[in-house]
Amino acid sequence: MSAEQIAFQITFASIDSGDGSDPLESTERMLREERVLAAVRGSEGSTATVLLPITEDADVVALDDGGLLRFDLSAARLGALFAAQGLTLRLGLADDAPDAAEDALGQVDAELEQEFGEAFEQLDDAVDDLPGFGMPDAGDEGAFAPDLVRVAEFSRRGPWAARLTAQLLDTRVDYLEDSAWSVYRYRTDRAHGAIAGGRSDGPVIEVNVPPLGEAWVEVSGTHGRAAMFWPNAERLTRPVLDFDTISVPESAALYRRMLEGIDGAGDELAELDLGSAVDAAAVRRACLPEALGGVVGPDARVRALVLAFGVPHSLVAAGLEDTALGRRFAPQGWPRTAGDVVMGGLVEFASLTDRGRPAVRFARFLRKRPLLGAALSTAELALGVALGRGRSRVTRGLGILLAIDALADLVIWTVRIRRR
Repeated sequence: MSAEQIAFQITFASIDSGDGSDPLESTERMLREERVLAAVRGSEGSTATVLLPITEDADVVALDDGGLLRFDLSAARLGALFAAQGLTLRLGLADDAPDAAEDALGQVDAELEQEFGEAFEQLDDAVDDLPGFGMPDAGDEGAFAPDLVRVAEFSRRGPWAARLTAQLLDTRVDYLEDSAWSVYRYRTDRAHGAIAGGRSDGPVIEVNVPPLGEAWVEVSGTHGRAAMFWPNAERLTRPVLDFDTISVPESAALYRRMLEGIDGAGDELAELDLGSAVDAAAVRRACLPEALGGVVGPDARVRALVLAFGVPHSLVAAGLEDTALGRRFAPQGWPRTAGDVVMGGLVEFASLTDRGRPAVRFARFLRKRPLLGAALSTAELALGVALGRGRSRVTRGLGILLAIDALADLVIWTVRIRRR
């Protein structure tokens, strides 16, 4: 069977020592002895995590002495080899066996209830007494305040969506522009989606940095599609076998492709369908394990991923640092927020890539000269009134529309003049 015809899936597996010792060294040695095309993700306490290629027939993909693929090592036999060394191999539950997983969890719950049910009931009865022993009262809302995720949204949007984001999430939003890109930076504990006005505002690259755990990046494309990247998920993953020791090039190539595709970045990019607007190779390097030539360092990997979408270096640095920047928008109620969005007008609503268009440039010109804008609106009002006295229904209708638009513009210009 050629390398291109092999059907297998990458299965997450854990190896437990049982005695509290780190099983990583023994795990690597055994997998190397069996020449399994495996990868090690690391260890924590008495558990090591590895990736195993397993076929539909539950055979582990390995190499023979000549470097060719062999399929005579079953998952059960590999588990027996680990058991002989005092280690326990646990494979991830298959997706097609939810009933078995549910039954197993139900059995565990039943055993816990039988053994510790009375103790749990006693704990429930004692909960009301905990505040007296230094635990916070139930009315203390700040005692268990959720951790806030630090978010940076990079896009082509102007300030208008920053105002809405601040109001929707009830948080302060910092805003900064650089060239044709902008960044919104804020903290929140709420699930949310990116606000965009159209295709010209995208893509929106949202970097989420939690207080604990790894950062993740959500990208909303220009066609309504979205993708998620975890640049540090496979950062420390490393192959068990040395590529240079594999004598058959096809086997080495298969092994490398297997490890390069673990993070799924290629599939996510294909889903976005951004074409040349993104450096696909740079995205893959940002998510590739460091041992395979990926970007080194957790922070550097996140930055490299954002840069791959064309965001300027200076804006990425400013957006991912925890320092004050640019303008700041605060939640102030929907009426005031809606009014500020209207006052911002086309200048704030237009995509940063459209600011060179004549209409946007003229709007910016008038915004710097509100008296001129008010004069033009007055002229528009006079024209609307004149047309509204015409005989034709079409002319009268057009006149009414012009008069209404002019009155709204006059209100806006009046407010802007007073704010100067």
